[in-house]
Amino acid sequence: MAKTPDGPHYIDEHHQRIAEFAGDYFDDDEEREAFVDTLMERRGYKRTTAWAVPDPTAPEDGSAGGAGGGGQQQPRRAPYFKR
Repeated sequence: MAKTPDGPHYIDEHHQRIAEFAGDYFDDDEEREAFVDTLMERRGYKRTTAWAVPDPTAPEDGSAGGAGGGGQQQPRRAPYFKR
């Protein structure tokens, strides 16, 4: 599929499929853009000035590493109430 110079620019086939689906489904530009942004974030893509390819070391489920991330742990605080 040849792209025109003024046509849309996709970073990969996932971005293209999401954008094309949004284009078919949404009439409002703001709704379409918000939908694409949400799905791209869920797939692990990072927004810079445009979308960037997801980090290959990131978890597949789209989570950011949260509670079970295995990174640095916070030191335990003393309990507020003693028993």
